[in-house]
Amino acid sequence: MRAAICDMVTVARYLNFTMVIPELDKQSFWPDPSDFGDIFGVNHFIDSLRDEVKIIKELPQKFSGKVPLSMQPISWSSEKYYLRQVLPLVRKHKVIRFSKTDSRLANNGLPLKLQKLRCYVNYNALRFTPSIEALGNKMISILRKTGSFVVLHLRYEMDMLAFSGCTHGCSDEETADLTRMRPQVCISLVERKGNRL
Repeated sequence: MRAAICDMVTVARYLNFTMVIPELDKQSFWPDPSDFGDIFGVNHFIDSLRDEVKIIKELPQKFSGKVPLSMQPISWSSEKYYLRQVLPLVRKHKVIRFSKTDSRLANNGLPLKLQKLRCYVNYNALRFTPSIEALGNKMISILRKTGSFVVLHLRYEMDMLAFSGCTHGCSDEETADLTRMRPQVCISLVERKGNRL
């Protein structure tokens, strides 16, 4: 869901949309009742993106009686899909609710300015709540007391880093390696899903 949030902030910026704080999917993967504000700092999210995207906590009263058009954006779409297909729908319906997003903007030749925004959202705007950060710090403190330790996030192997499109904290050489890997990784993932490019 984190990557989808990064993508939707980028789409909102690209099309000059106002974005409502995201609703998290509570059914597809696990039965978790958490809302966005239970995991991420809402005010930090809004404030840190203030110069990029207008983000509000809920729809304004004038739209409260309006049923939003609910749609799933087409997976693997570039920013041009949103410009050509989604923008006209917003102009017509005024409010659109993306029911599920896995657009993966990073793998579609996204302009550097938009890719940088995706990374900024991921590494700066999406900050955990103080209670989650405190729990993480407590765990690290306990681990440090017992000596050296290694933390491995299995989804961040080289192919997943290449797939994400983010190179935050990578050297120039690592960035070049990931950029070279990206097209093949994306083709492999699409083939595994039974789709064709």
